[in-house]
Amino acid sequence: MIPHHLFLYQHLDHSAARRADHVAVQDTRISLTYGALRQEAVAIARRLQTLGVQPGDRVILLLENSVDFARAYWGAVYAGAVVTPLSVETKTDKLGFILGDCTPAAVIADEALTDEVHVALPADLNPAVISLHAPGEITADGPAPCAGRVIDQDLGCMIYTSGSTGHPKGVMLSHQNLTAAARSVCTYLGYTEDDRIFVTIPLTFDYGMHQLTMGALVGATVVIERNFASPLFTLDRLVKSGATCFPLVPTMAPLISALADRFDFSGIRLISSTAAALHPRVIDQLREIFSQATVFSMYGLTECHRCTYLPPDQLERRKGSVGIAIPNTEMWVEDSEGQRHYRDATGTLVIRGATVMKGYWNNPEKTAQRLRPGKFPGEFVLNTGDLCRLDPEGYLYFIARSDDVLKIRGEKVAPKEVEDALLMHPAVSEAVVVGRPDKVQGHQLHALVTLKPGMSPDPKELRDWCAQHLESIAVPRRVEIREAFARNANGKIDRNSLIDELA
Repeated sequence: MIPHHLFLYQHLDHSAARRADHVAVQDTRISLTYGALRQEAVAIARRLQTLGVQPGDRVILLLENSVDFARAYWGAVYAGAVVTPLSVETKTDKLGFILGDCTPAAVIADEALTDEVHVALPADLNPAVISLHAPGEITADGPAPCAGRVIDQDLGCMIYTSGSTGHPKGVMLSHQNLTAAARSVCTYLGYTEDDRIFVTIPLTFDYGMHQLTMGALVGATVVIERNFASPLFTLDRLVKSGATCFPLVPTMAPLISALADRFDFSGIRLISSTAAALHPRVIDQLREIFSQATVFSMYGLTECHRCTYLPPDQLERRKGSVGIAIPNTEMWVEDSEGQRHYRDATGTLVIRGATVMKGYWNNPEKTAQRLRPGKFPGEFVLNTGDLCRLDPEGYLYFIARSDDVLKIRGEKVAPKEVEDALLMHPAVSEAVVVGRPDKVQGHQLHALVTLKPGMSPDPKELRDWCAQHLESIAVPRRVEIREAFARNANGKIDRNSLIDELA
């Protein structure tokens, strides 16, 4: 039976008490048992306290996928801090914005990134910037430093996600949000203490991070892979690790398919996919490759973790569906008149339940667009903004996002962020970035620019510029230079005509 914990740190407390000598987390370098992981997390929490970190303060994690990330994550949780994970590829400008927005009390970073943090820090901020060294150098015992100082409505995590404005928004998630999400997803996935969960997706991505919380909830082992950049070597480690569960994002499937005949995947019992709806062709691919595994197709948003999952017994009948609401969650669609529908209708998806975020940090306007009063006083439901269809039996089919945020390799990229980077180049006059469908990546970014008079950079120079200012995932696949853009009646660039032209 899955325990019902009020606080995140109780996940680790529970498994450390039950399975102190069982491996909790491991990477290619080291492994830690539950007893050791808890001990080191408490020590990190106390170290954060000595640096002035109080419950409710934000602590940024700027760490590669690794056991160090797990140590830092649980250490911040035990301190009662709001864990704020960021990709190590976050560029200086974006990092500076996030630092200024969330005003962290501390930043735990890979040693190679501490200088970059100092460069990005706004002048009026002075958080403690620390790196973690070899595990085992510090030990501690006793209760969590935050015990009795937080309640389940307090924030446990904040995940920055891109939006159509190009400015990242901090999704505020309480302990209740996070523990409810872990229980719900563990319930239908059926994670057990005997599982070995192989994680290649970023731990800074909400579904990656939740592998740590779900693993600790049931006492499983989480095997952490740095990334999926070298699929051949990663799949070899997947098999050799004895993994039983393999969470992934849809764009990984074609890469796995190309190498599948080299490996014996019979030990994998469970495949789960999230970040975007699985295409029926990809479902067929995964079921063929992992013939002994149960495949779960899921769909969700950071703002509520997961929205839906497709029960595996419905895969043949409803391959195009993203399924039903996750346990302890209610969903419906609202039509253009605001009428609520539970079946046989198309409209905007709305989610109700304990996983719904508390709002966007420092952004009441965007919060009001997404959170609406619910059924009971003080309750809020999430207006996802996503256009979806419910079939006559209440199964959901995703149609489109409400804004132009794109998913590339399972991660969100805002075209405006890329446009802003291009417009920083001294030769660029105007920039438009659109997404083109791609079977492997999900989308490719295609940038079109006009130049200032007398300027003549070539496309490669502009791509290199983007690489200097953006994460690799946001660098356009192609940059095209144009004389001028078509405009609509309001004098604005006709983006829709460009999208149609490039389709």
